Amino acid sequence: MKTNSILTRWIYSTAATVALAGAASLCQAQSPIVYNFTNGLQGWSGNEPGGAPATYSWNPTNGSTGGGCMQISIDGVTATEMDPIVTLPSTLNENQYLSVSIHMMIDPNSGVAGVNEYGNLQAVFRNASYSWDSIWFGAVTASGWNTYNFVIAPPYQTAEKYLQFQLSGGGNTYNAPLTNYIDNITITPLPDPWVLDAFTASDAGIGSAWDPTEDAPFTNPINHSVTNITPAGSWEIQIVNPNGYSGWNQYQPSGTMDLTRYQYFGFDVYLDNSTGTTYGGMQVLFFKNGWGSPTYVGGLSFNASMVGKWTHFDFPSASMGSSFNASPAFAIQGTPGQDGSTATITFHVDNLVFWSPATLPVLNGLVPGTPGGVQFTVDTDGTANPNDQEGISSPATNNLQNNFWIYQTPASYSFTLVNFPAPAAAPGFDAHMYLINGDSFASDTNEASFTGYQATYSGVPWNALDYAGLRVQNGMNGGVEAIFEWKTNSPFSNPPTNNQTVLNLPTAASANGTWTLTFSDNTDATITAPNGTTKSFTVPDFVNDPNYSGNFSPGTSLIQYGASKNGNTNDNGQSVIFADVLVTNIDIGTVLADDFSGPGLNANNDWQVAEYYLDASDRAIWQPAGTAYWVKWNTTQAGWSVQSSSDLVNWTDAGVTYTYVDTSGTNTLGAVPITNLPAANAGFFRLTK
Repeated sequence: MKTNSILTRWIYSTAATVALAGAASLCQAQSPIVYNFTNGLQGWSGNEPGGAPATYSWNPTNGSTGGGCMQISIDGVTATEMDPIVTLPSTLNENQYLSVSIHMMIDPNSGVAGVNEYGNLQAVFRNASYSWDSIWFGAVTASGWNTYNFVIAPPYQTAEKYLQFQLSGGGNTYNAPLTNYIDNITITPLPDPWVLDAFTASDAGIGSAWDPTEDAPFTNPINHSVTNITPAGSWEIQIVNPNGYSGWNQYQPSGTMDLTRYQYFGFDVYLDNSTGTTYGGMQVLFFKNGWGSPTYVGGLSFNASMVGKWTHFDFPSASMGSSFNASPAFAIQGTPGQDGSTATITFHVDNLVFWSPATLPVLNGLVPGTPGGVQFTVDTDGTANPNDQEGISSPATNNLQNNFWIYQTPASYSFTLVNFPAPAAAPGFDAHMYLINGDSFASDTNEASFTGYQATYSGVPWNALDYAGLRVQNGMNGGVEAIFEWKTNSPFSNPPTNNQTVLNLPTAASANGTWTLTFSDNTDATITAPNGTTKSFTVPDFVNDPNYSGNFSPGTSLIQYGASKNGNTNDNGQSVIFADVLVTNIDIGTVLADDFSGPGLNANNDWQVAEYYLDASDRAIWQPAGTAYWVKWNTTQAGWSVQSSSDLVNWTDAGVTYTYVDTSGTNTLGAVPITNLPAANAGFFRLTK
C-alpha cells in the first residue's frame, strides 16, 4: 500500500496528451452511425424468442424517401413481437452519443395486439454479454411513417456491442398479419453545441404559441458563427401579471435532457416593444428525473435595453447534479417586475441550446481519495447563506409508513460519520438525522405536497408541524455534542430549547464514528456516542397526553440525513461523509439500511436528493470506496479518459470509471482506484480522448 508520503511526490500532467487533438473540434467528436438500407439489410436480423418468429427481408422501394428499407412481417397467428438486432461496427461508448432515432411505418392494414395498438416499442443497447440497456417509448398507435427518437440516459454504458429494437404485443397475438417498414436508423453522437430546439415548426409540447414571424439568428456559443436556422420561428410567451409569479410555459422534448452533460443551458429572448415601460421577469425551472419537483436554474429581470431586440442568456447546467441527468421537461414562469404593474407583457424565446466551452481541458487538481459513502458539502457563498444545509431523504416507498418509535419499541436510529472536520476547523458544523410527520403536512392546506417538494427540501424541519431529530455538532469552543430535539404543532419554527437533550463531549477531537439513538419504550431514550458515552433521557408521553395525540405515530413519515452550516459562515465549503445509516424497530425489523456500497447513490435505496432553497444544487455526492486520489479537470464534456504513468513513457488506463461534476458546474472529478496506481512511488496523470 502507498504511504501518505506519496502525496507530495505524485504530480499531475499540466498538458494534455497529443491524443487531445480532436477534442477542440467544434462539432461532433464521433461520426453518426446510419443504417439507410440502400443496398440490403446491412447486418440486421431477427432475435425473437422461441415460438414468436417474424420474417425479415429487404424491400428496395418502400423506404421513407422511396429507396430501400427493412421489412418485417408477422402472420398474425404465432408472432407476438419483433426484435430486429444488429452488431455495431465497433464497441460503442454511450458517453459519446446523444440519441437513437428510427423511421418506422406500420402498414395501416395491419392487425393490432391491443385496443388500436401495434405493440410497445423500445430501443435496446446490449453488451457482449447481452445486457438489456433499454430506452422505452411505449405504445405505438399510429400507422404510416413516423420518427421515434430515443435519448440515451444514464447510467452510460461504455462497451455496447449490439443495437436492438423491440415491438412487442405484450403476449397478445396480433389479430391479423402485420407489416412493419424500418428506415434511417441513426445513432447520433453527442454534439457540442446541442441545439435542442430552434422552433422551426409548431410544437404541441411547448405549452405556448409558436410564432413563425419572429426569429433569432443562431450564434454558435463555441465558434461564434452565425446561422439563420430555417424555417424561421420562436416560442411566444405572455405573462399576464408581471407583478406576480404567473404563467407556466412548459417545454417537453422528445426523450429526456441530461443537464450534467453540458456546462450551460442557454437561449435567446426578445422583449416585445408593445410592453411599453412595464417590465417583469422570468425564471427557468427544470423538473427532476421522473417528473420530480421543478427546481430553479436561473432567472432574469426584463429592462428597457431588451425591448425590440434579441438578447442571449446562459444558465449553469452541469452543476444541477445527478437528479437532473434525465430531466423530462422545463418551464418558464413570470416573475415580479419593479414597477408594480399588472399589464400583460409578451416575449419570445428561441434557440434552446446546451453547450460546453470547446477548449482542451487541463488537469488542475489532485487530492487524496475519500472513504466510501455519501458526501454532503455545504455551499461557499460567503455570508449570503449561513443556514445552508444539504441532504438526502428516504425513498418514497419508505415514506408511506410510520418511521417513528411510538408503539414500535425497541427502536434504533444510527449513522456513521467519517471525514467530519475537526472542531477548531469548523465550529458548529452539523451532521443530522431528521424525522418528519407526513400526515400533518397533508392535513395543512397551506403546505406543499409532503411527497413532492417537502421530501426534497433540506430545511424541512422548519416547515414541518411535527419533527424529531438527532444532530451531531462541533462545539463552538472545541469538543463535540449530540442534540436530540423535537417540536409539535409548530410550523415555520425551530424546536424550543426546552425540547432538547444534549450529550456533551467537551474533549472529543472528532465527531467521526457511529452515533445511535435508541428508544426502549415510548418515552425512554438513549444517545450513544462513538466512544461509548451515553446520555439517557425521557420525552413526553406522546401517546396518552392529549396535547400530542398522533403527532409522532403518523401513517406517512420522512427520514432525512445531511449536513448544515448551522448558522456559521465560517463553515463554508465544509463536508462530511455518511458511511452507513440504519433504522430498526420491533414491528418492521429493518426499516432503512444503506452502506452506500454503490455503484451510485441509489444502488441500494432510491434516495431523493434534498436541497436548500438558496443556491440550490445537488451537493450530495456518492463516493466509491477504495479511491486513492481524485483527479480534477476543467471541463464537463463527456468522453475523456484518464491515463497514468510512473515514467512519462509508458502510459496505462488509470481505472477511472466513476466521475462527477463539482458544484461549480465547470470541473469534473475522477476517482483513481488504489488498485490502479503505478508501481513506483511517483506518478503522472493525463487525459486522452
